[in-house]
Amino acid sequence: MPPTERPRQEAAHAELASRIRRWRDLRGWNQQQLADRAGFARSTLSKIENGQLSPTFEILLKLARGFGTDLAELVRAEAPALSGRMVIARGTGGGEGIAYPNNRLWPLAATLKGRAFQPAIVEFTETDLAAFGPFNAHATEDLLMVLSGRLAFHSEGYETAFLDPGDSVHFDGTMPHACLSAGPGPCRCLYVFAEA
Repeated sequence: MPPTERPRQEAAHAELASRIRRWRDLRGWNQQQLADRAGFARSTLSKIENGQLSPTFEILLKLARGFGTDLAELVRAEAPALSGRMVIARGTGGGEGIAYPNNRLWPLAATLKGRAFQPAIVEFTETDLAAFGPFNAHATEDLLMVLSGRLAFHSEGYETAFLDPGDSVHFDGTMPHACLSAGPGPCRCLYVFAEA
């Protein structure tokens, strides 16, 4: 059939429109703000989000730039939401774990795919900031909850925070930071992170 008569992929268009709207909402932008960042008219964006217009390749490129991502990330199929699946881990934090220079990590539910976040048990072993090395920084949103021991949380722009069992810190992983044990032994925490 001629190119102008090809059937429109309604499901794919609806998924893309929903993703654009969701990404915009997550950033707290209105349509005009995203349109300004992308470099095209707000009315065009409104039509795309409402399923009235199929974006051209050029518009998709502009949208990706507006979101600060690449085209592949904007149009790739997203993992399906978790539905009816679970993983039980018993005796978590036992065994060797994964050794790093300043800590040891035990991933939780590592076989479960399509998660919005990654959980782990982490044990901070270093006690000397001078011996820690360069501060950590990564493109994640992080949460640490102290399970045992005492945590010294060093970060750029803040005073050192000391956390005891039951205390937690939620922070932007791109902020340079260093987690050390502030006690005589290691500090064990529940660590939950998601890509920012």
